[in-house]
Amino acid sequence: KLKKWLEVPGWIVITCVKDNVDEKIAMEDPKSRSREDYAAVCCAVQNFCLSLHANGYGTKWSTGNVNFQDKFNEIVNIPTTEYVVGTIWFGKTAKK
Repeated sequence: KLKKWLEVPGWIVITCVKDNVDEKIAMEDPKSRSREDYAAVCCAVQNFCLSLHANGYGTKWSTGNVNFQDKFNEIVNIPTTEYVVGTIWFGKTAKK
């Protein structure tokens, strides 16, 4: 998998700030701030991907298991006050 990641022209790790509550329980509550923040981040990612697409870039939103490993957080320097929502892979699309 490392070879595949190294072949991607660019990638951005998307994070969300943790609420000061148990995230698992908070995400189950449809009225929680944690759930609203997560949804807002997902909307922002979609708009970001649409913007890249409009400028000739292809994207892939990945939420693979690697995104949620402590070692990944350490390698990409994710603060302990944030959690990974996913990773956006992007690159210039081939001309047709």
